[in-house]
Amino acid sequence: MRRLSEAHFDVIILGTGIAGTILGTILGRHGHRVLLLDSGTHPRFAIGESTIPQTSQLFQLLANQHDVPELAVLGLKSPRSIRERIAPTSGIKRLFGFVYHQIGREHRPEQAHQFGNAFRDENHLFRQDIDAWLLTVAMSYGCEVIQSVQVKACDFDDDKCQVRLTSGQCFTGRYLVDGTGFRSVLAALFGLREEPNPMVASSRSLFTHMIDIKDFESVAKSYMSHPFKLGTLHHIFERGWFWVIPFNNWEGAPNPLVSVGLTLDDRAYPEDPAFGPEEEFAKYVEMLPSVAKQFENARAVRPWVRTKRIQYRSTRTIGKRWTLLSHAAGFVDALFSRGLISTMENIRELCDVLLPALSDDDFSEERFDGVDRQQQKAVTFADRIVAGAYVSFDDFELWNMWVRLWAIGAHTAESNLGAVLTMGKYSKFQSVPDPLCSRYELPGFRAYFELSYRAIMEYEAGKRTVAETRLELEQALARFDFSIPLRDKSTGHEWAFRQPLCRDIFLGVPGNHERWQSHRADAHLAG
Repeated sequence: MRRLSEAHFDVIILGTGIAGTILGTILGRHGHRVLLLDSGTHPRFAIGESTIPQTSQLFQLLANQHDVPELAVLGLKSPRSIRERIAPTSGIKRLFGFVYHQIGREHRPEQAHQFGNAFRDENHLFRQDIDAWLLTVAMSYGCEVIQSVQVKACDFDDDKCQVRLTSGQCFTGRYLVDGTGFRSVLAALFGLREEPNPMVASSRSLFTHMIDIKDFESVAKSYMSHPFKLGTLHHIFERGWFWVIPFNNWEGAPNPLVSVGLTLDDRAYPEDPAFGPEEEFAKYVEMLPSVAKQFENARAVRPWVRTKRIQYRSTRTIGKRWTLLSHAAGFVDALFSRGLISTMENIRELCDVLLPALSDDDFSEERFDGVDRQQQKAVTFADRIVAGAYVSFDDFELWNMWVRLWAIGAHTAESNLGAVLTMGKYSKFQSVPDPLCSRYELPGFRAYFELSYRAIMEYEAGKRTVAETRLELEQALARFDFSIPLRDKSTGHEWAFRQPLCRDIFLGVPGNHERWQSHRADAHLAG
């Protein structure tokens, strides 16, 4: 077996998930010596499978900024480039689909939403293939990799960090990045998890991969412009939601698997130890008759995972010659597919500081303060928008207003980031100016969000009725100027974000926007 030719590196990265391998690839492209360590091996199961336009934009931005064309495979030319360069096992995502349910009742087709883009598809990433390929990319840029090892200790002094393995091997580096996720090595070493947990959202999850799930249109009527199977389907109900992410939703797709999960407010639905995870999942499926029909023949093809509360955050994410990367720092919820976006944003911020630090040999903590602020801000915003969503699940019209807040925020971020990519006002190996991706800081959106969040939390506290809260959110939506293009370029008509009766908001389907611009809502969508 080949042994490493050296024991000292510029950067040691713990974890070879998607965050660690992309960071290692970028550092290797810049000529730095990188060691990647992992307790597991590839290929392996992972969630975080659904992308949105901002995800692909960030992959593309990192590819352009750091001259790593392999990252562009996951960028704006995907999903075709993924099939051609990696594997044909991932699915497409043309839309976000949200279907609302009342417990014990059949789904009403007017209580649903689609948000999408007919001009290009996003991805349902089959992570075991994507992550394994990214590891080979990192190695092609010179990263050394050791898998199936356990970290025994990490030590830091003025001029180096040191990682000792249970095997007896010892490695030193100029900087250490922890990408080990929830079970973060450094979070455990330094006691970084916030206790008591201060986060607003509180949910737990069950998930697996399944086969033989029916198309939702075959079991329930739909008024939407596209089949729900062409995207990520969310079944929303009071204080909980299911996800359905197919990998087999394009012609000729060879992968029959569908990613399936259930996430519940753990205060409303505490875990019942009398049920195993599969039995518990089935219990909640049966509570929603239309969902039960969709899952009638479904069966799991891998072991179920059931979590405790999934929210956590860290008191700090940087320190003396170390940083926590992405989900090692904190996590909120899979709702709205924010996980990969937060990861790419964090990598971009970290590279903008770490690369100059490596050149200057200056790793002062103050230099990395901005990375910590960005991570803390991202977790705080995600926590609040997810917490508000769970509260809004109580009532369809309340949810109808909250999901528009999310959609406008996503659209503003995508518009700004798309403008940067189009203009290309940066050169290779050069930092990209901010603000790019923080929706919370975009013009007009912060005030809109703060007002809406306050209203929904007052409802949660019993200070407002549902009707009063819906009205406040609707007035906020009409009041604020977001200073972004809310018009469909194909028709010149305003997007229907501001029109609560419109539930089918799809770029590139002009008839939808024409219909809603003239306020001639179809009868079945009149609520």
